[in-house]
Amino acid sequence: MRILAASASIQHQLAIILEAKAKEMAKTVSWTHAQIRSSEYGVHEIQFKDALRIHERMVELIDGVTKVETGLARHMKMALHSDSDSDAPSDGLIGKLFDAQR
Repeated sequence: MRILAASASIQHQLAIILEAKAKEMAKTVSWTHAQIRSSEYGVHEIQFKDALRIHERMVELIDGVTKVETGLARHMKMALHSDSDSDAPSDGLIGKLFDAQR
């Protein structure tokens, strides 16, 4: 039960982080559209590098979230199937939880 509560807490905290990052990215988009014009760049290569830097930050964020979610899924799978040797319908921690509540 504690594993599931911890997983739910991590998911909640991750949602808060993602919400903050989404707001930050929305501000970045607004600022970029308002401030950066192609006429301000003498060379297209510099404009491309600036845009690439912004997109790299987004990709890093998505990659980090994906790694956290993969880890959470792995832990949930272990919690749900901790007794894989048994063929009983009450396999794993969840099954034992439901058996205890009956």
